[in-house]
Amino acid sequence: MDLLTDTRTHRPLTGDNIRLLTLQPGLFNGPIHCQLEQVSLSAGHAYEALSYVWGNAKDTSPMILDRTPYHITKNLECALRYLRYKESPRVLWVDAICINQNDLDEKSEQVPIMGEIYSRATRVHAWLGEADRQINCVFDVLQEFRDRKREAKFPTHFDAAEQLSFHRQLFRDIYQDKAGTLPEHSDLDDDMLHEEFNWLCPLYVRPYWRRVWIVQELVLAKVVVVCCGDKSIDFDDIYGLSLDWGSFEQGFDTGTYQMLNPHTRGWNTIQAIRGHRRRREVEWEMGGEAPCLMSIKMSERGDVAVFDEVIGVYAQHHECSLPKDKVYGFRELVPQWKENLVVNYKRSNLEVFLDVAKLDLFEPKKHGGWHVAFRLWLAMGLGDREKFNDCLRQSFPEVYRGNE
Repeated sequence: MDLLTDTRTHRPLTGDNIRLLTLQPGLFNGPIHCQLEQVSLSAGHAYEALSYVWGNAKDTSPMILDRTPYHITKNLECALRYLRYKESPRVLWVDAICINQNDLDEKSEQVPIMGEIYSRATRVHAWLGEADRQINCVFDVLQEFRDRKREAKFPTHFDAAEQLSFHRQLFRDIYQDKAGTLPEHSDLDDDMLHEEFNWLCPLYVRPYWRRVWIVQELVLAKVVVVCCGDKSIDFDDIYGLSLDWGSFEQGFDTGTYQMLNPHTRGWNTIQAIRGHRRRREVEWEMGGEAPCLMSIKMSERGDVAVFDEVIGVYAQHHECSLPKDKVYGFRELVPQWKENLVVNYKRSNLEVFLDVAKLDLFEPKKHGGWHVAFRLWLAMGLGDREKFNDCLRQSFPEVYRGNE
């Protein structure tokens, strides 16, 4: 979570209050007018949340917040313009505005409840940025495939292989109609990148998928809508279009992720987040003619839970401006961290590392260990192996002696 330079002061939060942003209606190119309101998070107010890349904090545009000029990044301005309704207000939670980024105490209080903020939102908008011709084509194919797949009727004698073949041919027909050609095979890395991944490249190479904070934002969300320009589609419909469904049902291999070409990591981030979302437990209460969704929570196996997944899959390969967010950005997903780690942005990066190292990070039975801790050390930019060993020698002598 980055800091924007702005002189505006937010009215201090009290109790379990958060701020919600009301985006006033307007034409696309008209000035942006918003109001902030404090509400109790537990009171059940309806709102949507935005998940996005901040962009260059020095490249800003003005908006009007509570009748006062307020500067936001160009990427956030663009997102608000596309999300704004023409005739009615829209209530959002946007971290850069709803949290006072210049108040480290407030950040330390609000970051621990961000998981709850995103899980309570009616939907989370995953904003990829402005569209171009290539990504518009991707969204058009995704949307038509989704619609036609729902309408498809199979003969009763079709087995799984025949249904898969039908879907593949349906995809190729749609893609050729939209793009004027069939998807090209990639020469990037042998068999790692298949036809079905290659054509999605304009979507998964977007910087959004490399951001640390999107992980908890998307894993914990009830509904995720991926947006780019004026195009949008449900996150599950991107995942569901893969022509190799079987591989996704087999789970996610941390070691494989680490070996992948960086070019493909955006797609594999989508795959990993989808896998963690699929572990969620949905409780239904039957009522009337249709089931009513009562609650969505993480099951015992639904938490990311193990350190090597968090560190090896996400912390090592995703970006943030503050190294300590390599920890704080995943706090809500790791039970040991969520229950015991106190967020404090006044602590140094080394102090934050030591905070989590004490929470079973070196415990192999919890998928931690010396090598996992060293990956987090590197991800936080704390130095080389010699400095890591010095840290162990001073702060964890028993661990150090066990790995000599």
